[in-house]
Amino acid sequence: MHRKCTDVARSRMFRKRYLSLKSVSNAMVVISIVIMIFLLLSEYVVLRSFEPLYQATTEYIEMQSAAGSLMSASDYLTEEVQCYTVCGDRKHLDNYFTEAEVTKRRENAIATMEATLPESSALRDLKESMAQSVALMDREYYAMRLVLLAQNDTDIPEILEDIELSDEVLAMSPDELVKLAQDTVFDDAYYEVKAEIRSNIEQCISDIKTTTYDNQREAERKVHTNIVIMIILIVVQSSATVAMLWITLNFETKPIVNAVDNIRKNESIPEEGSKEFRILADAYNGMFDFYNRNVENLNYKASHDELTGLYNRTGYDVIKKSINPMTTAMMVIDADEFKTINDTYGHAIGDLVLKKISKVLTQNFRSNDYICRVGGDEFVVFVVKLTDDPTELITNKVNQINSQLADTSDGIPATSVSVGVAFEKADVDPSVLFRHADIALYHVKMHGRHGCIFYEESLKKPD
Repeated sequence: MHRKCTDVARSRMFRKRYLSLKSVSNAMVVISIVIMIFLLLSEYVVLRSFEPLYQATTEYIEMQSAAGSLMSASDYLTEEVQCYTVCGDRKHLDNYFTEAEVTKRRENAIATMEATLPESSALRDLKESMAQSVALMDREYYAMRLVLLAQNDTDIPEILEDIELSDEVLAMSPDELVKLAQDTVFDDAYYEVKAEIRSNIEQCISDIKTTTYDNQREAERKVHTNIVIMIILIVVQSSATVAMLWITLNFETKPIVNAVDNIRKNESIPEEGSKEFRILADAYNGMFDFYNRNVENLNYKASHDELTGLYNRTGYDVIKKSINPMTTAMMVIDADEFKTINDTYGHAIGDLVLKKISKVLTQNFRSNDYICRVGGDEFVVFVVKLTDDPTELITNKVNQINSQLADTSDGIPATSVSVGVAFEKADVDPSVLFRHADIALYHVKMHGRHGCIFYEESLKKPD
């Protein structure tokens, strides 16, 4: 009786302290199934959490394109009215009104941003740029009306017919009228408004970047949290699987251990082992590769100069391979006496001079032109999509640039630039354009600096 009671007690103790292999296996299977369900849910959540990141990036590209489109349209109107006052070709006037009244890229840019970012500071900045661009059109209308009068052209667009001309203007000669028209769209007041337009658009893009950055950071935080949860689930599942397979199928331990090691090293998982593990590795690697590609796409520093924000040598090498040499003028620009400025004022002031040169170049060229800093004080500008001889246009721009660089009201020492220009209108290698522009630059330096020369075959090559 006593022995029987003792056996019952031992049996109860055994059942309490130990689990059978079948119970362990069943428990591990149940645990594995539960973990797998949560893991699949986590993978789904991770995949879904990439959608806000993609949407934020897409909206940024769209909004930046809209802001750039308004600036491009404004620059295009400026380009056409300036070309019309310089060369008097009627097609530039027609192009101007086609953009202003038919294409309407500025209005379309506003509509795009209103649909995506209503009541935003970026939209207010863009509308301010639009208002300034519209206000600037009064000067442009006046300049075109003067050219029409100088050419005795009676085919006057309706909007220009209402422009009143003083008796003094009506008494001017054609040459005086053209000169007044050019002054109207090339003077400092005109470029001040252009600078304000560009500044507002830059602020608009900055606001867009800030909004996008905040959205991306929030999306990245969610992605990171979900990936951490997924990794935790993977580790838990791996641990459970190792424990189960150690008892049953020991040969699958190796791929699981390797997977854990790769996750800790932030590397992709080798696709080996069982079918289920291969599916898991493929899903993880897909998300791992997708995340890395998004990080790489946001890499800005690789192609831009840290000091000036312009394209650097790497960006220049990429750009020169993509241009059309037949419609592109290459400008090689050197800052005059830059070493003297550095020696006299110090490198900190020298950096401010380089920043000012970069800013003035950006203000005086179109947004679709490419401006690069390829050396210490050496710059290259690709003036693209040219249809007419740009000699006078570029010369005027260089004069305007040197005029702005001579202004010391900002506390920065006066400087100037020497410019060599090559415009071949032929399908030549970009290296030929650079060599020719460099020859022209050499002649500018040899003849007093502070100006620009276009390359011609008659120029003697430097020794």
